[in-house]
Amino acid sequence: MGISFKSVCRGLLCAGLVMGLALGAEADESKKQKGAKKAPAPTQRFLNGIELTAEQKEKVAALDKELAEESQKITKMRGEILTETQKSAERDAQKAAKSAGKTPAETKKSVDEALKLTDEQKEKMKSVQQAQQAFAAKAIEGLKKILTPEQAAKLPKRTSDKSKGGKKKQQ
Repeated sequence: MGISFKSVCRGLLCAGLVMGLALGAEADESKKQKGAKKAPAPTQRFLNGIELTAEQKEKVAALDKELAEESQKITKMRGEILTETQKSAERDAQKAAKSAGKTPAETKKSVDEALKLTDEQKEKMKSVQQAQQAFAAKAIEGLKKILTPEQAAKLPKRTSDKSKGGKKKQQ
């Protein structure tokens, strides 16, 4: 018998350590997945205060799935423009505005002041804002096909093409 008791114990101990480490790593990974924030559904912000039927919920979920990639793309574009410090300042300003009960317009003003964008960032943000407006219009149009006329009336109204002076562009 060429195998000693000591070497068998050492082998079992090593195998036990490897198994323990593997299980620990798997547990850490599942904790990360559970703790990771799930992005809100793309249409969620438009549906506040609107009660949906089960059938409508299914259709909205399908619309969300269809719009998810575009929503993520816009979020990524915006995230690439802002620094980590600006992102943190933005979150803080949003929390402060929410706790103070500010209106959406007041919140936007507070966030814009907290961001302190450079001229270059402001230029880049214009394209992000255009993409967000086009996305919002697409989401609202999709929701209108799913909702009843009464429900659709509760959706936000699309912004018109007015210049800052308040006059419509003439054709």
